[in-house]
Amino acid sequence: MKISIASCYAFLFLAFVSFGCRNKDPKSNIPDIESIYSNISYLDSLMHSSQTDSISRISDQIGDLLVAYTQRAQTPEDKAVLDSLIRIRMVTHDFLQFCTSTNTNLELMEQDTRSVENLYRSGKIKITTYTASLLEAEEILVDLQNQLAEKNLLALKYLQNQEALVKQLSALPLLGN
Repeated sequence: MKISIASCYAFLFLAFVSFGCRNKDPKSNIPDIESIYSNISYLDSLMHSSQTDSISRISDQIGDLLVAYTQRAQTPEDKAVLDSLIRIRMVTHDFLQFCTSTNTNLELMEQDTRSVENLYRSGKIKITTYTASLLEAEEILVDLQNQLAEKNLLALKYLQNQEALVKQLSALPLLGN
């Protein structure tokens, strides 16, 4: 499965526009808590997108190829192809690991935000603590989105070359051949 750069840019554009279009009440310095929950849900949906699933499947296929061909590379060119596939697999694995850890962190962030909201509504914390907590959550969400976009773009960039490399591997003998 080939993933185009155009689809990646469209994905990134929608992500940035989506975050940028959520307006807060200009009269208030308190971040919009519903916007924070919405951004958490949005980032969570990106972690479970069809594009992420495709990257995962391709990474698994590359892993299977590496297992099949690792000890069978006969020429320096064959070894270079395998080295390139290993680098591609490492980049896609890094992206997928980031998605997994971010998913867990988003769940924790949502729990923490709900806890802070309940503490504020019950009067157990002051507005300054509440506001600081929400501002920190917003900053973390923006940082997570930027990291996701960067790692996603890098994975897609590396995956562009995998199809040509895999075609070069087909000439290598497998066990039993």
